[in-house]
Amino acid sequence: MKKLFKSIILSAALLTGAAAVAPSASAVWSGWQNESGYSGRVFTDAATYTASASTVDWKTEKKGSRTLYYTAGVYKKRSGGGLTDTNLVQRGSFKTATPLKSFNVKTIRNKIGKGTYVIQLDCYSDSGKRNYIGTFESAKFQIK
Repeated sequence: MKKLFKSIILSAALLTGAAAVAPSASAVWSGWQNESGYSGRVFTDAATYTASASTVDWKTEKKGSRTLYYTAGVYKKRSGGGLTDTNLVQRGSFKTATPLKSFNVKTIRNKIGKGTYVIQLDCYSDSGKRNYIGTFESAKFQIK
């Protein structure tokens, strides 16, 4: 009986721990995108950000281990096509994946307003950013 009780308690603890570290159900990965021989994708932690949301958390990953240098920006999708630049940028480099990064939702909303957005990463093979590889784009997300 004691072994059964211990097994039940241990199973419950493991399930609780797994649920605590599981990614959000609303988190979104873009599909894999191919640019100049590199395959990458972009993650955002939600598809919709309401007034109570504080940050758009994002990261990117790629296949292979060569270092890429990036400039990441937030862009609003225009209804007729094209993008509006928020002028919010982050720069860095990564071999396989970036750590989790974030943009402030209130700042985005105050600059351009509510709507549909994407994060784009312009990637380069050199730190001077002269050898452009291509752009990886997140899935669309809504700021309300």
